[in-house]
Amino acid sequence: MRQTINRFRGLSTTIAVGAFICVVITSTPVFAQEAAGTATIPTVYRDAFQVVISGKSQTAGTFTMVFTPLKEEGTQFTVNVIQGMGKKRIAQDVTKELTLAAGSRYKVKQNGNKVVIRRVNKQEPAFALEITEQKLSGVSLMIGKK
Repeated sequence: MRQTINRFRGLSTTIAVGAFICVVITSTPVFAQEAAGTATIPTVYRDAFQVVISGKSQTAGTFTMVFTPLKEEGTQFTVNVIQGMGKKRIAQDVTKELTLAAGSRYKVKQNGNKVVIRRVNKQEPAFALEITEQKLSGVSLMIGKK
């Protein structure tokens, strides 16, 4: 009787280990194929935005922004910054580039280191303003609601 019990224990242990190995082998490719999760940031459309520039450029560089009216294709523009350029001068260049990108349907104003863009009238669609790339040291840009 003891031999039967020991054989049964040995057999059940072998079956359990075999089942475990099968589960591990079949599930390993599933784990290997899973892509890393990426967070998507939603695009925010508003009637007006304010861009605030801080700091002084430590190196020459660029930053790229995209102006996108609701349900329209976006316009990308790049601002070139030279070493030592201050926040007011950078704001002037942002104002020039954003005025060209937005067109006559939107009004762009600069006040010191701040740039404000808003719709000219209520019939124009809301818009999004995003920073897509920044290759610049010593300068920070903040886009917020006005």
